[in-house]
Amino acid sequence: MASKRKRLTLKEKIDILEFRTSNTMGVRALADKFSVSKTQIADIIANKDALYKTWAENGEEKRKWTKLQKTETSIINNEVLNWFSKLREKNLPVSGPMLQEKICGEAASVDEEAVDNWKAKIPEIIANYAECDIFNADETGLFYRVLPDKTMAFKNEICTGGKISKERLTVLLCTNMLGEFERPLVIGKAKRPRAFKKLDINNFPVNWFWNKKAWMTTEIMTEWLMKFDNRMGQNKRKVLLFLDNAAPHPHLKMKNIELVFFPPNMTSHCQPLDQGVIHQFKKLYRTQLLRKAVADLDANSSQPINIMDAIYWVSSSTKNIQPETVKKCFLRSGFRHRDNNVTDVDDLLTPIEELGNLIKVIDNTITENDYITLDDCVETYDADIENSSDTTSMSTQNEEESDEENDGSEDQEIPKIRSLREALLAVKDIRTYISSIEVQNSSLFSNTIQLENALTYEITTPAISKQTKVTD
Repeated sequence: MASKRKRLTLKEKIDILEFRTSNTMGVRALADKFSVSKTQIADIIANKDALYKTWAENGEEKRKWTKLQKTETSIINNEVLNWFSKLREKNLPVSGPMLQEKICGEAASVDEEAVDNWKAKIPEIIANYAECDIFNADETGLFYRVLPDKTMAFKNEICTGGKISKERLTVLLCTNMLGEFERPLVIGKAKRPRAFKKLDINNFPVNWFWNKKAWMTTEIMTEWLMKFDNRMGQNKRKVLLFLDNAAPHPHLKMKNIELVFFPPNMTSHCQPLDQGVIHQFKKLYRTQLLRKAVADLDANSSQPINIMDAIYWVSSSTKNIQPETVKKCFLRSGFRHRDNNVTDVDDLLTPIEELGNLIKVIDNTITENDYITLDDCVETYDADIENSSDTTSMSTQNEEESDEENDGSEDQEIPKIRSLREALLAVKDIRTYISSIEVQNSSLFSNTIQLENALTYEITTPAISKQTKVTD
């Protein structure tokens, strides 16, 4: 990622388009090569017709300094909206990936020699650290409830770089070489969406932050890093954390974490999370999303997906990424100790046949990969402003309920279960029911037993502790 946004002349924009014509490179690779943000590249690609027209209409002496009268953001909105409207007028389906391709182009590579030189240095950088103490963290945008048959134009809006859509979250994933993930960080647009009503944020399986654009900021990243550093200190660990040079990533000196930043022009090929971990995360997430959607169709239900659903699915998806997948992604990125001679890094991703079948139930015109990658081009931070005054985190403000209309949830019902003992009885009823029917998933019964045991443990532990204190 580029660390800052720079203003490009019309000629420079044309040069980028000409380079892209003769080189199969995508948004991220182009951004790395020309040292600009992904948003700028996406704007240029989507607005290429207007750029070429302006270039052709001006004389040679004027071309270098000619500026468009409209901003890039307004032009891309209008151009893509016009394209979108023409297709809809003809009753042609417009899927999210179609719009993504219109804006973002296709994936490609960067300078192989520079990548190889960086990878050759990694064994020396990590030499004094065990695999459990070598981490990589990165953000990704997530359209948390988009279905295969929906478009990216939510409520007649066009999502360009993630700046407009109200359906978006930013997720930070962090894992070590062994595939042991830290608790995910999730950034939304509201402090307390309606789905959070009656819930304690501190009990969430993710770290919840918020700001008006659901973007990563220096403030949020710094808070997360400091907590990570404290946690490593409590465990008496010294760790390496690899990050890209995104604007919100501060260059901090910490007691227990040494930060290492990837070279600016090659993160798409040198960052382990970009080699398949994030892709697998989204595959698992969207499998869970479609399970609910298909189940609702079968039950003739229309219960909307809300942010609490997303939070649980983010957590579950992270936990279900196979450690072997993570290990291979680190190996492909050059992360190996000098005595490690493993060369087999093929088959990085764990197949999930279920997702393809679920997609076909809703929309058989979209491919599995298109659905998984529909938000890969979404920006996760502001390339112009590193730390905006309208950002905050869950721990710095009073918790107030948001009136956000688009979090997908109506006023939540008060839970009918009021205690752990009532919850245990409910799970026992579920176990009894499952035992009486034929199920497709053989693990369903064992998972129910596991939940029953966990609830029993929660109920009995306080009583045991109390008895122990009495007898001491």
